Amino acid sequence: MNWDWYTIFSVFSGVVLIAASFLPGQAPKNRAYCFLGGVVMLGYGVYVAQQTSGTYYFPVQIFILPPLLIAYALFQMVQRRKAADAVTKNV
Repeated sequence: MNWDWYTIFSVFSGVVLIAASFLPGQAPKNRAYCFLGGVVMLGYGVYVAQQTSGTYYFPVQIFILPPLLIAYALFQMVQRRKAADAVTKNV
């Protein structure tokens, strides 16, 4: 197996996205996006690590998409919590 920084980052991003899909307070749609994105990143990283020859392409999205998805999931979680707190204060 050929583990370079791109493959390690891809696998790490996949694991972090899968873990982020289990954060509490997320909509099912956000959970699905995080989980599917994580599986794709993890799978692609493992696939490329097994290649011993040839050329492979790492899209720039592996550096941008995981932090954006995690930030979006956290933002949605905070917004839901604020909305729930506002409802309980008004009751």
